[in-house]
Amino acid sequence: MKLEKYSGKKVRVVGTNGEVYVGTVDLYTQPNDNDGMEAIAIFDCGVWLDEEDIKSIQLA
Repeated sequence: MKLEKYSGKKVRVVGTNGEVYVGTVDLYTQPNDNDGMEAIAIFDCGVWLDEEDIKSIQLA
């Protein structure tokens, strides 16, 4: 999904559960550090999202 390009940027994420999160990506985790999946953390929203939890992501 190439989540690394969003590291440190403000994003709008729609989760696969329909929830919408808007905030800055504070942490990016590479696939080899997270069971083969990329992941991001948005501390503003208090969420950790693996790539399989993300329906769409865009810059906010």
